[in-house]
Amino acid sequence: MGDLYVWIAAAVVAVLIPAAIYFLPAKTRIIIDTPTSTARAEMRPLWGMGAAMITRALPKASHGSPLASFGDVKRVGHALMTPGIAEAAYTALKSIYDLKPRVAKLELRMNLGDASQTRVVQTAAQAVLAIAPAALRERVVISQSESMGAELSGEFEFHASPAQLSTMYNRLRGSRAVQEFRRRLNKKTKGGKKPPPEVQVS
Repeated sequence: MGDLYVWIAAAVVAVLIPAAIYFLPAKTRIIIDTPTSTARAEMRPLWGMGAAMITRALPKASHGSPLASFGDVKRVGHALMTPGIAEAAYTALKSIYDLKPRVAKLELRMNLGDASQTRVVQTAAQAVLAIAPAALRERVVISQSESMGAELSGEFEFHASPAQLSTMYNRLRGSRAVQEFRRRLNKKTKGGKKPPPEVQVS
């Protein structure tokens, strides 16, 4: 009978430990840097006491080199004109901000080769940020880039469970605007063909 209790206790522990790691807060750090093809989340479960887990959105082999699609003016310009992308990005950013991050900063630098197109994208981003809390607005910078294309850099440090982080990521990735943004970014534009005009701000 004693052996049975031992097996039951072992089974309970085997179930509870993974559940605790997945659902309890983890010390989380998200780093985004397209000039070095970096996009990863580092998590230390159980308030930072567990072993580090790293999830990458970009291949490790490409780390250190600029993200080619962001350096392609036509592709990234067309992608940044995706209707609703500014709102989708803001929703994700606000979700992180609501977790009271210790570190939160995001910067989008761009030079799309067409002043009017660059202005449209900047205006759309600023229009969305206008409704954000002042403390959040201060952590986001939209600026002009010297190099052609776009550069996105950001760093966030906060506590969230892997379950929370997974929900946030899946919500962002599953939005129509993000799916269309990714499709445009991954599709090489044909020379001489201009993308159809679109309106970003209603």
